[in-house]
Amino acid sequence: MKKNLIPYIVLLLLFINESQGQTLTTTELSFLKKHAKKISLEELNLSTDWNSLLTKIKNKRIVLLGEFNHGSKEIFQLHNDLIRSLHEKEGFNVILFESGIGELILADMDRNNMTPEQMVNGFFGNWRTKEFKYLMSFVKSENISIAGFDVQRTGGSFKYLLKELCSDKEVDTIISNNIEDRYGSIQRELSNRSAVYDSVRSKTNRLTQDYQNLYDLLIKNYSMDNSKKLLISLKTIANRITYLQYMLQFLQDKDWNKRWLARDSAMAGNIEWLIENFYKNKKIIVIGHNYHISKFNEEEEVMGEFLKMKYESEMYSLGVFASKGSYLGNYGTEKKLVPTDSSNLDIKYVINILEGKVNFINIPKKSNKKNKWLFNEIIVNDSFIDLRGSNKMILSKHFDGLLLIDKVSPAYK
Repeated sequence: MKKNLIPYIVLLLLFINESQGQTLTTTELSFLKKHAKKISLEELNLSTDWNSLLTKIKNKRIVLLGEFNHGSKEIFQLHNDLIRSLHEKEGFNVILFESGIGELILADMDRNNMTPEQMVNGFFGNWRTKEFKYLMSFVKSENISIAGFDVQRTGGSFKYLLKELCSDKEVDTIISNNIEDRYGSIQRELSNRSAVYDSVRSKTNRLTQDYQNLYDLLIKNYSMDNSKKLLISLKTIANRITYLQYMLQFLQDKDWNKRWLARDSAMAGNIEWLIENFYKNKKIIVIGHNYHISKFNEEEEVMGEFLKMKYESEMYSLGVFASKGSYLGNYGTEKKLVPTDSSNLDIKYVINILEGKVNFINIPKKSNKKNKWLFNEIIVNDSFIDLRGSNKMILSKHFDGLLLIDKVSPAYK
């Protein structure tokens, strides 16, 4: 009889161990209930209270604001509401976006002649939504400066600015007239998974040299011109060269780590360049994927790590996660969040314990028995973490604070 009970006892012990792995202790639950601050109890934008977060960034100049995907309506709404509070209560007056540095320059410089609908064309497709149109309307009304920091192109507006610049500067238009169209064509080839290095090498190198010649010509003849229009145009040309070089290199060696490193280091360089040239004494909001705004990554070097080297004491990184719902993927298809993982502690389990629509947690500097789950590995699905496809992270290493959302839905245009 006792022998027959052994399998059931083993199963019971396994169940107990597994359930302990996916739950919090009584002490940890008490900490969570006390330190998780409700941002919104009901619908977003109706009853939000950001005071608990604002107190944590009082002495910070750079707020890195994340998202675990690029297509959630509630995340966009949350961003907009937080941006309003940061601007009105703490004086943040600059927003830098994960979009092309050359594509947002017109939206910033020519805003008085553009509608919010026209301004969002500088963003990549998933961000051309009504929430971003609302944000651009707010940007216009409050005279907030905006800029892109991505090395990747996110639209076609820069070619018109470049043509205008070359015309004003009397630069030979033979070089500049179709250079952006050529870039678009080669960019598509380089991004094609079936592209062959030898088939695109010559044309890519030729285009890179043409960009370099144009850059050198503008620098040589107009070195005393410190206008924002020229400086950002030169920086965009430099970004075009960087992109062409690392994408061509990728075709040759197929090294994904080098490719992602090249992009994140370039984005960090763009942010530092923007800050030092235009926003040196300004308070700045940086919006991008959790992967990029993270201060740490176990496998790769990411943008937030590079920024931390220079601005660590001045910046605060906010990771954003959700428990359930769906979002719009990068290719326009709806994707559902996977259920809570029972194999270990899942961030969705934590979110489901909390009351209200949105909660904020400031991550303590030191671990103790009350908060150790923030210093141990936790399951985070539905979000790109690294090239290995990992779904676990130590939150305290990556972020200074967390915004935890009950449910998200797709953001459509």
